[in-house]
Amino acid sequence: MKNLSILHVDSEKLLPETMKMWAELYCEIWKEPPWNEDFWKPREVKGEFRKELSRPHGEAFLALENQKVVGFTHGYSVSCQEMREVAGNGLLNKLFKHTNRVYYIDELGVAKEYRGRHISIDLTNSLIQAVKCHGITCITLRTDMQAMAARNLYQKLGFKELKVCDAKYPNRTYWVCQTNEVYDYLR
Repeated sequence: MKNLSILHVDSEKLLPETMKMWAELYCEIWKEPPWNEDFWKPREVKGEFRKELSRPHGEAFLALENQKVVGFTHGYSVSCQEMREVAGNGLLNKLFKHTNRVYYIDELGVAKEYRGRHISIDLTNSLIQAVKCHGITCITLRTDMQAMAARNLYQKLGFKELKVCDAKYPNRTYWVCQTNEVYDYLR
């Protein structure tokens, strides 16, 4: 971990090789249980990264060791309507009680051989700090009920599980974290 660094992604300056490594790692991780999604292709994923980073408050961070991508996270802010499209239902509408936009962490992944080294914590904390700079106080994400490592991580970072399931993927629940105490959603 001596040569590990966290890179704030500037999509206009990101080297094509780095983007390629990021997309390949993404595809590799999503093939693992509990996701078991083997349909992702690096070329398509790179296009999705560019699209997501161009959304309002699109942010991404990469973990690099000796210039090799070993982890990533990214997200963007969403309106109430956009969150309904992501979740496939309106069960998260209450998140928008005091705001027009919340932050959605779309992805977090670390290469299998690098897990257990707190890289996911460093990546997520970097993204949360960037979100705070945008003045957004509510962050949400979803993860699979069987993804125990991710669930434990989010709990350690102060996220609360909402017990709201995704319409398309009913085995995935939503989690929320308030970057300050503005909301009473969980009280």
